[in-house]
Amino acid sequence: MSRNRAISSSQNSCSSNPCLHNETCLNGFTATGYFCECQDGYSGEQCEKDIDECVSGVHDCHSSASCTNTVGSYKCSCDQPYIGDGKTCKMTSECQNYKRLTSGDRKVTYSTVKYKCDSSLGPNWYRFQGSAGTKMPTLCPKSRRCNTAQTGWLSGGHPKVADGKVIRKVCFHWNSNCCNLHTNIQVRNCGSFYVYFLSGTPGCNLRYCGSN
Repeated sequence: MSRNRAISSSQNSCSSNPCLHNETCLNGFTATGYFCECQDGYSGEQCEKDIDECVSGVHDCHSSASCTNTVGSYKCSCDQPYIGDGKTCKMTSECQNYKRLTSGDRKVTYSTVKYKCDSSLGPNWYRFQGSAGTKMPTLCPKSRRCNTAQTGWLSGGHPKVADGKVIRKVCFHWNSNCCNLHTNIQVRNCGSFYVYFLSGTPGCNLRYCGSN
């Protein structure tokens, strides 16, 4: 918000700093006075009001970023799973660069015919797709499924998008022990799917299983 304020003939410049707090003085714009203009982020009769750029929409945050109002300004921060300075955001790399696990014999409903092992899998980011399902199971599956002996499942549940990249425990079920062996992995919620950073298994005849 800008405004003019009348002054005396003895005050015809900004040298006396005639403007108020949160104002900028512009000299010589009128024949009888100076020009006081509210600084960016302020409005009001005496520029005393903070403008909420986030509510008013007067900001340049990215469409995948959140705007946070500050006194006289605002901040932009990219929403998960995006990264950047808030004004420019891009999808985090693991949500774009991953390998796919698609085999139908990896699904928890597949009765084991041949013991397979994930001991040499990775290290890499993986996504379950196709006949393998869409994600790892979060409840203890039966052993001797997924075409292996000890079936791998995610303990602790999947993260929310806002959680970012988290560490979760994968348990491997054998006979009556739902967590006979275990290993820690990284998991990220990419919005419409999950990705998992897998680096082998703690032994053989163990496999990461998929589910819907």
